Amino acid sequence: MISQVLNNNVLLVEDGKNQEQIIWGRGIGFKAHSGQNYDPQPSDKVFSSMPQTDDKWISSFKQLSDKIPREYFELTDKIIQLARKEIDSDFDEHLLLPLTDHIYFAVERIKQGLNLFNPMLFDLKRFFTKEYGVGKQAQKMIEQLSGVKVSDDEAGFIAMHLVEHEMKRSNGQIKNFSNIMNIFTDITNIIESVFGRKFSENDVSLTRLMTHLYYLILRSNTKEKYSGLSSDSALLKDIMSQHQKAGICLKQITKYLEQKIDYHFNDSDRLYLLIHIIHIAE
Repeated sequence: MISQVLNNNVLLVEDGKNQEQIIWGRGIGFKAHSGQNYDPQPSDKVFSSMPQTDDKWISSFKQLSDKIPREYFELTDKIIQLARKEIDSDFDEHLLLPLTDHIYFAVERIKQGLNLFNPMLFDLKRFFTKEYGVGKQAQKMIEQLSGVKVSDDEAGFIAMHLVEHEMKRSNGQIKNFSNIMNIFTDITNIIESVFGRKFSENDVSLTRLMTHLYYLILRSNTKEKYSGLSSDSALLKDIMSQHQKAGICLKQITKYLEQKIDYHFNDSDRLYLLIHIIHIAE
């Protein structure tokens, strides 16, 4: 049943399960009105269901659908489905609007000869390989739709949208991409200070540590925390005695993170971090 006619081409339809679907089809809103039944046609595009209470999302969709062609919403929907497949994370319909808005206006900007530099591109390639991989595939999809050449910088911006969506959907306190990059920088500084030397930005071991910390940050507020194994405690003590600098570094990092993300490290967590630190130092 039709809940709202958003414009001549877009309907908001109740699916009978306390969800509302966006249906986009040529002229389907003309002479339609609330309360009517509507059966989607083969040429219609049905977008993900939204809770009936999410008036803000529905209002935003209505505004954007007046400005942005349907093809860009369909493209973004395909990118979200790709992200769900490639990345172990729950990318939902809340990503559809900001990512569609970004992609469409990026294309319009590029057509005018305005290409933006992405200062986070190098770090995105290092630390968020799956998200950047989706961004690279999206880059080709955008080029096919728009006919304009899209840079790797734009692939990075798409990856940033994915990362920020992951953080907003997680239980962790950190919800902003720049904040997580600041944490990575602080931890790198701790490691370099303890060991008294600089480490290469291309260091694979350092990249692995940051990737591990990212997923730790995502689950930092989860109620179900792994208690660890008693054997890990004994092994942790033994390895720390053999690698004293790495042990000092571990203590500083865990103290910093416990204050920053409100996460309590057990000995299994510490053991895993310690091994990463030792690999970096070697």
